[in-house]
Parts: sequence; C-alpha cells; structure tokens
Amino acid sequence: MNTFFMGVDLGGTVIKAGIYTPEGQEIIVAEHAFPTESPEAGFSERNMDVLWQATCGVIQEAINNSQLNASQISGVSFSSHGKGLYLLDEQGRPVRNGIVSSDSRAQSIVDAWHKDGTAEKAYPLSLQQLWPSHPVALLRWLKEHEPDNYRDTRHILMVHDYIRYRLTDQIACEETNISGSQLYNPAKSAYDPKLCQLFGIDEVTDKLAPVINSAEQAGSVTKQAAKESGLTEGTPVFGGFFDVVGAALSSGVSQKDKLSAVAGTWTISTRVFDEIVPSDYPYVWSKYCIPGTYFVHEGSPTSASNLAWFTRHFFNQRFQDYDVLNQCVAEGATRQNDILFFPWLYGSNYHSNLQGGLLGLSSHHTDADIIYAIYQGIVFSHLLHQDRIVGLDNSTQSIRFTGGPTQSPLWMQMFCDASNLPLDVVNVQQSGCQAAALCAAVGTGYYSGFDIAIAASTPKITTYQPNAVAHQQLRKKFARFKAVADALSQ
Repeated sequence: MNTFFMGVDLGGTVIKAGIYTPEGQEIIVAEHAFPTESPEAGFSERNMDVLWQATCGVIQEAINNSQLNASQISGVSFSSHGKGLYLLDEQGRPVRNGIVSSDSRAQSIVDAWHKDGTAEKAYPLSLQQLWPSHPVALLRWLKEHEPDNYRDTRHILMVHDYIRYRLTDQIACEETNISGSQLYNPAKSAYDPKLCQLFGIDEVTDKLAPVINSAEQAGSVTKQAAKESGLTEGTPVFGGFFDVVGAALSSGVSQKDKLSAVAGTWTISTRVFDEIVPSDYPYVWSKYCIPGTYFVHEGSPTSASNLAWFTRHFFNQRFQDYDVLNQCVAEGATRQNDILFFPWLYGSNYHSNLQGGLLGLSSHHTDADIIYAIYQGIVFSHLLHQDRIVGLDNSTQSIRFTGGPTQSPLWMQMFCDASNLPLDVVNVQQSGCQAAALCAAVGTGYYSGFDIAIAASTPKITTYQPNAVAHQQLRKKFARFKAVADALSQ
C-alpha cells in the first residue's frame, strides 16, 4: 500500500499528528504537550511561532517513526479546538500570541452583552450562545485594551486556519469552525456584517478570510514548509474541522438518529440534521462537514477532568488507575447513599453562579462511596446537555460514545441507564487525528464524500443496553441533583 493520509489534531493542551490508511487504520501517532501561557488571570495564550514549530515537530516525528516515506502521504487535514483567536498582520506575521478557547478575559464584555440585550439580538443571526473566548468577544477586548494590535490585524483566523496557512501560504477559514465564531450566519452560510455591528467591531468586516469547506483543498505544502515539517513539497492540504465534528465523524455519525457523546475534559453532545430545527431554546447550530447539513451541540468542562482533579488532590497514587477506580465504583454501587457530587470545578452548565462540591457526606462513608458519587455526578451533568439535544425531536435511536470514561464499563453502563438508549462505545484511540485523515481522503477524491468514508471506516463498537430499573433510580437521583442545584443557585 502506497497511499496514506495525515491528520493533525490541534487541541487545547496537546498537539498530535497521525498517519492512517484510507480505511482509518492507525499507522502511528506522535504527540506533544503544549501548555498554554497565562500572563494574567483569565488569560490562556500560545506563542504562534512556537505553536508552528511544535506542530512541525509532531509531523516530523510521526513520519520518522512510521517507516514511511513522506511522499506516501497523499494529503493532510486537521481537527482543532473551537473558538479562540489567531491574528496575522499585513505581512502574514502573528500580531500577538494566539488565544485559546479556555481564555476568559472577555467575560465582563459578554456579561454586559447579556444585560444590554446584545446577546438576544445576535442569536437569530449567529445561532450561538455567547462565550468569552468567541472571536467577537476577544476582538472587542482587543479593541478596548490593545488598540494597536486591533488596528494592525489584517487576517482573523482560527487555530487550524493559522497552521494551514503556515503549510500552504494561503489564507482561508474553514466552515465548521468559523460558523461557530459569532461572525458567521449558519443559515445563510456566510459572514454577517450585522453581527460585527452589534458587537461594536465594524472595523473587522474587511479582515475576514475566505471560507472553505472541510474537504476543500486550501493549497499545497510549500518548499519552506516542507523543509520545516518533513512533508513533501506539493502535498495537498485540506480545510479540516472543529474537533466536535471530528469526534462525531470518527464515531460514524452522519444522521440525526445517532447522538455523538464525548467525555473528557469537556462533556459534549452532538447531533446532525439536514436543516436547522426552530426552537424557543437557544441551541448552538453550526455547519457540519457533509455539505447541506448542520450540527447542533452543547458542551461544558464538566466531565472526567473533575474526577482527575479530585483523585489528584484527595486520594493517593493508586487511585490514578481506572481499574482501581472501577473497583471502588462497583463497591459503592452496592450500598445506598445519597451523596451528590457537582462536577463544576471548571464552571457550571446549569446555573452560572454554581461551583463544584460534595453534599451529603457522613462519617460512615468511604472512598468507594465518594468515587461512586463523582462518577454519578459527571453522568448527571452530562445529561443536562444530552437531554436538551435529544429533546429536539424523537428520532434519536442510539448514542455513540468516545473519551476517557469509555475505559470504565461500569461508568458506560451508568451513562447508558441514565440515557435509556443503547450506547455504543467507539474503539477509536485518536478520534481527532483519524477524522482529519479521513477528511484528507475525501479531499483528494479517494472517497467521493464523507458518507462513503464513514462506511469504509466503520469503527469497532461495544454496545450497552439500558436497564429499566436502574434508569428509574438514576432519574430519581437526577431530579434531586437538579433540585439541590436550583436551591444553591438562589
């Protein structure tokens, strides 16, 4: 076999590059931890030149360790974190550090937009809930706090748009990610100048890059980029997508009957529709990678990262292993206890003024009781998103699940029972890299479309079936979870 594809995953804390067969079989994955800088409270930044160098490093490592020739890589594409801001000046140089999706410096601006009605006016155009790391909020912050950088900006990009530019010397924004920027109107498939006016950043309307589709070729690897990355000059480079889309694609989700669930640092629920479904609730809609489709999703940092924080600070080293944790959960499940864990250490997805914590502890409780409560609380916080996404219509037939908690069969059964839907655990280790590689395969024409690529790379799955009795018990506890949270928010 002489045809392979590379997928680059640009996460919030880790950069990965993987090489795959056209069917999605992993050959090699290289990764590099790349922590963000926080020069001030609420800031989360990256030096853009160092980001480029780190990306070149993982690409080179993947090629070198694959025992393949770089010329066998037929195309490159990306999966990346959403939101954030990566700015270039007139000469194509970074204006300042890139800003990552975990940044919250613009929170006061977003709060003001909610109070003065700007958020409500913007939603029918952007179909996005406002977040402090949205490009519009960060641009407004720059206008107020770094006017020189705001003035010197010529191109407004997302993270994979910047790396793609460094590979190809071509400026473009990819649609699944930029459609969640608050600069774009998903229903019209175009930037909307009215949004810039609403957010008080009219000056940027002529600085918005041309938009390309996920599988559209943005350009080819330049001579200089080939020298720095180890790729072959002329290798085609394709748009890529938002990592939420990558997770759904690698799970085989292309229609609304399957829900994509991700649990890791964030908990995310995603479905794909042929049209935007009207609703009184402000669902978040963006363009999916399959032409003519949209994805609706909700997410928050309320998942397994809460477990990792708790075990790191309050339990000894032996609790860092899922096998030990699972044993504790199995023990905790055999006892009746009313402990509630609220997994809101990094922010709440229920009421904005809530924080994490445990409620109901007594002296007879053990480590097993607490860990069981943490597992359960993370499931409940996940349901806050999932129930809303499922509630769009009655067509959801099953859930496709990815992320760290899939290592725990007990936890997956708990998610399944609480959801009351069949749950398929997807056996894909690096969903972002794999999905990006499939995107490159579609872009080169190896597959005629994403539907064909999904069918050709069907993932191995382990299926869980819901238990009716367990479902009723968990839903009763979930109702108490919400009632307590309501009381605490007063």
